[in-house]
Amino acid sequence: MRTDRNPEHWKLLVFYFNPEESRLFVAKRTGLPVTLNFAKPMAWAIIAATLGMVTMAAIVNNLR
Repeated sequence: MRTDRNPEHWKLLVFYFNPEESRLFVAKRTGLPVTLNFAKPMAWAIIAATLGMVTMAAIVNNLR
């Protein structure tokens, strides 16, 4: 997997946003092996689902 080093595609140096890229998971410039392409709606769905699960776990934990 090749890394896109074009600075225009990296927002705040860590968020990859390239609507022309077909892949949802892309190689990071450094660190962990992959990141999400935030130009894809599925990336936002993954983030929303993750935050939803964490929120629900916190609510359930608080009810005990």
